Amino acid sequence: MNVRCYMERAMRANRRLMSDLGLAEDTPAGGRLAQIDIYCRYHREQFQGSTLTVNGGVLSVGPEAISTYYEVLNPAKGQVAATYIVANALIAPATGETLELPEAVRLAAAAERVELPAHGRARTIDLADPRQDLALEALAARLIDDPSDPMSRRSEWTVAAESCDEHGFLVDSGAMMFGGWRPPSAEEMRQHGPMTFTGDEGHRLGWASLETRMVRFGPVRAGESLCSIGGEISLQPKVRHSRRWLFSATSGRLVSINDNVSIALDLDARRPMDIPPTIRGRLESRHVPEFA
Repeated sequence: MNVRCYMERAMRANRRLMSDLGLAEDTPAGGRLAQIDIYCRYHREQFQGSTLTVNGGVLSVGPEAISTYYEVLNPAKGQVAATYIVANALIAPATGETLELPEAVRLAAAAERVELPAHGRARTIDLADPRQDLALEALAARLIDDPSDPMSRRSEWTVAAESCDEHGFLVDSGAMMFGGWRPPSAEEMRQHGPMTFTGDEGHRLGWASLETRMVRFGPVRAGESLCSIGGEISLQPKVRHSRRWLFSATSGRLVSINDNVSIALDLDARRPMDIPPTIRGRLESRHVPEFA
């Protein structure tokens, strides 16, 4: 199963819990329910035919956000497939501003508190508030486009009116792997497919996700030009920590970030491997820890 499979199950559980707390999508207490921060840690790969369940609860409640935790489990094998930490907020439909949560919702959420288990904590990604004081121009000057790697490829597009709601705000696509805004087109999927490379010794190499995080900083309107640009904020012998920044080229503001920690996987031997020198050289040219 791919990472979207686990994400869909966790988001389904999140919608159910939010509905139970009084934030059903069709009765959003004067606002639109949105997930503004989603962290995932992948634990054990599951295969076709597996039966998965999801358990979870509330980690914390604030005036404007409810943080929740979910585990995607394979009960037959006693395995944790993936864990999620999700921050939920109410957004004013007409303005895009964050609203204060109703008191009744906060009280209901406080009654569903759970403790975050050790295996659900972040391993590599720092869950503190990320930097927002970056400019697109500074990143673009440092990061030359590398079309050979989808995580390093720069892309630009204009938000189409048909992708927006009645207030002109871009509707969530659910494509969290792409920053939550723009899913790949069918043509892009046919053209690029999974990230598969050939190492220096001829072995096929792929990248297996270990952790991801997506943080949204504000809404996007119809007609805005968006620019997505990526780099490496950390490199280890077998592991890369990639980050994609999504900017509004129209206003210059940072819209969202998407982190992906992944390990080099020898697809022929089905085991982790050191990043081959040729591929590592390309990654090092885009290593920008100063922007983390």
